[in-house]
Amino acid sequence: MTLADSPRLRPMGLAARMILFLTLALVPIGVVAYFQTAKLQQETRLRSQLSLVALTEAAAVGERETVLRAQGVAQALGATLGQELRELDDLEECSAQLSAYLTASPGYSFAALMTDDGRIPCSSAGAGLDSRNSPRLQTLIETPGATAWLNRSAPISAREVIVVAEPFFHDGSLAGHVLLSVPSALLPSRQGDDVPADFEDLVTINEHGEILSSREGIDNVAGLLPADLDLASLVGARAQSFAARSADGTTRVYAAAPLVPGMVHALGIWSRDNAEAQAITVSGIAKALPLLMWAASVIVAFLAVNRLVIRHVKRLSRRMRTFARTRRIADLRVRGEMPSELAEMEDDFLDMAEGILRDEAQQENALREKTILLKEVHHRVKNNLQLISSIMNMQIRQARASETRMVLHRLQDRIRSLATIHRNLYQTDDLGHVDAGRLLGDLVQQMAQMTEISGRPVKVETVLDPIEAVPDQAVPVSLLTAEALTNAMKYAAPPEGERQARVSVRFVRDDNGGAVLEITNTAALEGPAQSEEEAEMDIEPAGLGSRLIQAFAMQLGGTLEQGLEGGIYRVRVDFALKDFEPDETVPTGVPNVRDF
Repeated sequence: MTLADSPRLRPMGLAARMILFLTLALVPIGVVAYFQTAKLQQETRLRSQLSLVALTEAAAVGERETVLRAQGVAQALGATLGQELRELDDLEECSAQLSAYLTASPGYSFAALMTDDGRIPCSSAGAGLDSRNSPRLQTLIETPGATAWLNRSAPISAREVIVVAEPFFHDGSLAGHVLLSVPSALLPSRQGDDVPADFEDLVTINEHGEILSSREGIDNVAGLLPADLDLASLVGARAQSFAARSADGTTRVYAAAPLVPGMVHALGIWSRDNAEAQAITVSGIAKALPLLMWAASVIVAFLAVNRLVIRHVKRLSRRMRTFARTRRIADLRVRGEMPSELAEMEDDFLDMAEGILRDEAQQENALREKTILLKEVHHRVKNNLQLISSIMNMQIRQARASETRMVLHRLQDRIRSLATIHRNLYQTDDLGHVDAGRLLGDLVQQMAQMTEISGRPVKVETVLDPIEAVPDQAVPVSLLTAEALTNAMKYAAPPEGERQARVSVRFVRDDNGGAVLEITNTAALEGPAQSEEEAEMDIEPAGLGSRLIQAFAMQLGGTLEQGLEGGIYRVRVDFALKDFEPDETVPTGVPNVRDF
């Protein structure tokens, strides 16, 4: 395989290389910009979180004051009535004091004192209440401490209240709890004027994650809460803000802040339209800025290189390919837009193309003249050979000895074969190649006509493929065919039971790309008696034709096989077809016809 036939790796294009080197140049800048942007975004996110927490705490001032005030009232009642509870003989007086306090403080609907064993000896509704009917109070007895919960339907006031429980102590030990009910209707129900419009809701929860209140109503808050978050996990944690998908499938921003540490927490629900909320939820755009800068730089660089270089190089490349295929030069210069370096390259190409066209025109003229002269040489050689054949024909008619006439006839046949070869050579368009099949067809037809003239009953059959051969092979193939065909016609005999002899000439390609020349003739197992005329013609020295056949086969570089088998005499030559080599000479050691 030659270098031109070997596969070549396609090099990277100019645009791709430009992008690669520009990317390498921008990588350090992009890395620094990425980390700076990430740090800035983190600081912005932290400030936004703190801002949302502060806004949530400011919005929950009403809930905070309500719970803290109720907790303070419960602590005061526990400090006064709790100390006197053991000294009061009349519990109705305790209940009366609680009732009087509630009358003076309209912000509460119920108050009671519950001992550590679960009894409620004193309440604003009177004595005799039983805590065993309330699972919540039973839980408070088991785990005492300050807490709050929501009662959707209070049995005393028959409305929704938030129950605040505050423990009171006697001599340093737990004595019980003060229970104070705050109506939910007294809590802020809607956003105030000082709260942003994109603040959707404010929810308060106790330490167990149970909802205490909602600005939009307890029944409407379920779809706004985080879908996969336990609210109890927010209690006791630091103030924070985060983005999560709510139960209704919308992404919202939540801010959690403690109102009463360890007891009540506020959860602010913000829309994503809020500026601070956007700083928390939108995190990919800022980090993608270095990538966007790289993409913009690459696009600008590519457009610049494409406009200034690539499109002109491609146009010049198309002109070169067009010139290589059609040898035409189209004047498509764009002087105003093309850089001077590329304009000089285009000028050099045009000068080179014009020089190539001039050289090719001169070579074509020289080749045409040489072809005409060479055809004229072949034509004159053919005419001279025909003239020699005519002179020999005159000599044959004047010769008296049969041996002389036979030798002249055989020589005349060989001269006619050479004349036929030169006639085909000057008639072909490509002097470097000859249609050997056509050449052998003309030769066989000429020799068959001579056989018909002599009156010998021989039938000639041909199978000739159109095989292109160089003149150095076409001449010995033709001469070999002439000698073998002459011998075949000379010694051909009709098979047993037939009156006409058969001669076959076969010239075809083989499976390896070479050629096969095969000449066969029918031959009798015992030669028939020759007539006097045939005996006179059979005076040529024995073996001369076979020696010529061997010489021509060696010139072809082929393998010669000949012999009689089954009444058929066969001459077969297998040889490889050669390419045209105008300067090739006959190598030393290769036999030539002159050697025989």
